[in-house]
Amino acid sequence: MDFAVPEPEVSALSEPEGEGNNKSSSNVDLADAFARLNFGTTTTRASSSGHEELERHLPDAAVRSIANYLVQGEPPGHALIHLLAFCGVCRQWRGVGREVNPGVCIGFDVLENTFCAQSSIQRFRRRTVAQKEDVFCAAAKLLIGYTEVCFSGEAVSDRLVEAVAQRVGAKLVKVKLHNTKQVTDAALCALVRSAPLLECFVAEDLDRVAGKFLVPLMEDCPSLTTAHVANIPSLNWALCKQSSAQWGRKCLTKLVVRTVGLDESFGGIIAKLGSLTDIELDGPAVNIKAGALHCPSLGRVSYLVGRKSDLDEALAALMSIKELKQLELIVRNFVLTADELRVIGMLPVADLRLDSYVYKQQPTLSRSSYSHVDNEGVKALVDGICTRWCSHNNAGKNSNTDMCPMKLSLCGATALTHDAVSALLRLPVLTELDIGGCCRITAMDKMRLVAKVKAGREMLESGRRPQVRMNSRFPGLLL
Repeated sequence: MDFAVPEPEVSALSEPEGEGNNKSSSNVDLADAFARLNFGTTTTRASSSGHEELERHLPDAAVRSIANYLVQGEPPGHALIHLLAFCGVCRQWRGVGREVNPGVCIGFDVLENTFCAQSSIQRFRRRTVAQKEDVFCAAAKLLIGYTEVCFSGEAVSDRLVEAVAQRVGAKLVKVKLHNTKQVTDAALCALVRSAPLLECFVAEDLDRVAGKFLVPLMEDCPSLTTAHVANIPSLNWALCKQSSAQWGRKCLTKLVVRTVGLDESFGGIIAKLGSLTDIELDGPAVNIKAGALHCPSLGRVSYLVGRKSDLDEALAALMSIKELKQLELIVRNFVLTADELRVIGMLPVADLRLDSYVYKQQPTLSRSSYSHVDNEGVKALVDGICTRWCSHNNAGKNSNTDMCPMKLSLCGATALTHDAVSALLRLPVLTELDIGGCCRITAMDKMRLVAKVKAGREMLESGRRPQVRMNSRFPGLLL
């Protein structure tokens, strides 16, 4: 195996220090200690001088337990460094430690943003990019058995990805690539073609990828349920769109495509993914319409909207999704009007997130000019929710858990004040509220909202139902 860690002799690992006449008694003491720890007895071998010398070995089960404890709860990148140090102890530990449990995620991570006091992590971080790549490639040839892997940083190369594909590709279930600037389509194609059991694939911030890996990903991975491709502006979907005409039924249930050059023709791919239940996308709203037409089980939609015209078209499509329960609208560079928010309030969702794109990028910005919702918009949103609640009750529907958004998020709405809080208090039921970045809401108003959320949770836990009172101007409740 190509590995840089030296292999000390097994006999030198447990050799007691001191004079030679104490050696026999020390061996006996170690044997008794192993027996008391339930590790079993030590083995013996015949020495060249004719007497028997004890060769102290931990049983493989004990060594495996130590390896499992070493990586328990550790980040994937730390787990790799710990396992390499573990395998460098001796031949026995290398033979046992090289086989990783399927539940452990191995991370080929340069650890740029890691601040860890452990000396092994610090020594690895001080290595050059070329040295880190050599360590990664040696680890890829050494370790086997793991089913989850993630790649991160500039030390990740095509050579490393192809080595992992050749070594453990047949068992891989989950693959994640983040900020791997050197990886190309050739390596990704080799990886996905070698992984027929792949269920989850995540790729973000890849600079040298053009999109050729998309076809084998969709065609050669029949068990794929989650596909996440984001922040790759140069991605070309042409080959994938051509091959989609021959696709059969796909098991894909979650699709994330953001900042990957989507156009209006992407709906042809969505039309072939009829099992989707969760989708996150940006670009033209016509793609949401394709999801509404061809994905009857769609229950969650997250849409990054940058134009008012796209929002109007998206809301019309969202109204036709019967199973929609969770909606996230990330608003970029414009303010939602009262009419738009009233329509959003009429959507039959139980989890509604209306967050600002600016807040997602930099949560500390507090200027009111960055706000995507104002006080009048919140009033219109609450009016729409209460009107829908009343219409459901008038229609004789008794289920109240899916008639109003019990969870609401308005992150980044820096212009909201006391008037918006007063409107939120009129909501039928509220069990969760996120107002991160709403810097103009006072502490007293925040306490009122906390009390509102607590009351909503207690109401659902007790099984009580709110009684609805209609008002011509402000629909509300009488509890």
